[in-house]
Amino acid sequence: MVLSLYNRKKTPEHIPVDPVTPVDTTGAGDSFIGALAYYLAHLPHLPMNEIVRRSGRIATVSVLSSGTQLSYPWKRDLPTELFV
Repeated sequence: MVLSLYNRKKTPEHIPVDPVTPVDTTGAGDSFIGALAYYLAHLPHLPMNEIVRRSGRIATVSVLSSGTQLSYPWKRDLPTELFV
């Protein structure tokens, strides 16, 4: 199982993502960080654990294709609930 670990006030929280069979994990961390930055800038009202959860979902999509930048999903190809 893949998960993120979010630690706030010394209380760690494990945030799992949906299991997938990865094609190429190159760039998954960059995808996660890019999504995290997006959420912090555009949806700062979300709780941090939700921002981490959504970022993990986007990073999960990025491992389903080969390459780095070419594997990053377009916003239009992601579920709309990630952006509300």
